[in-house]
Amino acid sequence: MRSAHVLQQTGQVELDVDLVPSKAEAVEATISDFFGNQDACHCDHRYRRTHRKRSELNDLFNQRTTRSIYTRLVVAQHDAVEQWFLRRGVPHFIERDHPVAGLWSRALPLLLIFYVVGGLNALDVRTWTWQRNVAAAAFTVVLLAATWIAANLLRRRPAWSRPRTIGVPELVVFVVGPTVPSLVFGQYGDAAEAFVAGLTVLAAIFLITSYGVLPLMGWALRRSAAQLSVLGRMIVRALPLLLLFTTFLFINAEVWQLAGTLAGPAYIATLAIFFVLGSVFVLSRIPSLMTGLNDFADWTDVATLVHGTPAEHFDLPNSGPPKSAPLNRRQRVNIGMVSVFSQALQVTFVAVLLAGFFVLFGFLSIPTVTAEAWTQTDNMHVLATWTISGRDLVITEPLLRVAGFLGAFTGMYFTVVLSTDATYRDEFAEDVAPQIRQALAVRLAARWNHDAGKVVSQG
Repeated sequence: MRSAHVLQQTGQVELDVDLVPSKAEAVEATISDFFGNQDACHCDHRYRRTHRKRSELNDLFNQRTTRSIYTRLVVAQHDAVEQWFLRRGVPHFIERDHPVAGLWSRALPLLLIFYVVGGLNALDVRTWTWQRNVAAAAFTVVLLAATWIAANLLRRRPAWSRPRTIGVPELVVFVVGPTVPSLVFGQYGDAAEAFVAGLTVLAAIFLITSYGVLPLMGWALRRSAAQLSVLGRMIVRALPLLLLFTTFLFINAEVWQLAGTLAGPAYIATLAIFFVLGSVFVLSRIPSLMTGLNDFADWTDVATLVHGTPAEHFDLPNSGPPKSAPLNRRQRVNIGMVSVFSQALQVTFVAVLLAGFFVLFGFLSIPTVTAEAWTQTDNMHVLATWTISGRDLVITEPLLRVAGFLGAFTGMYFTVVLSTDATYRDEFAEDVAPQIRQALAVRLAARWNHDAGKVVSQG
């Protein structure tokens, strides 16, 4: 039901208003009126003179009631639209004065957990006795509580109150507070770790919550499932040449010397390079995909696109071109993430599949002696051993590193194949572009309804 229809069905409330010397109040006909009581406050000419005032009060009451009903209806509709945006993985299409308003408040329980865990980083489980660790843990909890209380008092809140809004001061306390116990114990390295961990947690919470990564992954999984047939044809067509090329690399000693000896941050950074290159290649295609998606000829086009969404109940104009609504930076990034996630899941599936193939191939064919010769290392760490017919089949750390390296390389190669294949590109554009265009139409309708609601509420 559209907003205007609801307002048309709103009943008009009549007030029986009388005027007395002190104030205006609703009255019924008094019993003295039936006996000719001509009280100065209830004579006929008084009722005639206050008829216009009664009508004005009725109009004022009805106007305020109408505005109240309309405002509540607009809020309910916008809540439904916001949930729709979140399910589609485009939370930044929600128009707000403060894009991250309430983000940190909703994440407060998680922040508290990491706040305590970061403070307990000051413990030394390996070298301290359990009694000393327990005493240090109690001291740490008391110190963290004291920091919390001090922050509340400085913000002029009750000492143990939960902040209703999380601002910059609270975030500073979250990052700096866990470093205090380590500093007190003289563990400056642990204090630095707690500080870096706090910044990392804040960045992760912001990215995951602000850009709706989890709903976005759910949406991308549904879209990938709808494209399985096309993806399967692409894998069958590209896999033979891909397997031939990567298998030759897998049995190459130089590749084992390069990837098999990488460890820690260097290995992760190497894999991330392939991911970044593939993402950049996909993002470079977005401008051509976005061409004309945010252009609507008239409101009829918008109404057709929002059919079946919560925005279909909005009272939109019947004709005329809609006002242009350019996307801000966050919204453009959000659209880029929608495009990247949909392909990233498909590429990840192929990369994991190829990495698993190389682990199995290496487990069956590459013994420990060969792996040690290729990597030029002694005392290789063997993770699993299985003896069959007198032959030891092993899974080693270098094997997993090489398989992961080739899997990431395969993922980047497959990204290039997907982006350059005309059939897949057309299928992807036909699937993703209408989804993005519908979200843009709902955003435009929500902006219009929001502006109309403000006009009514301020009228």
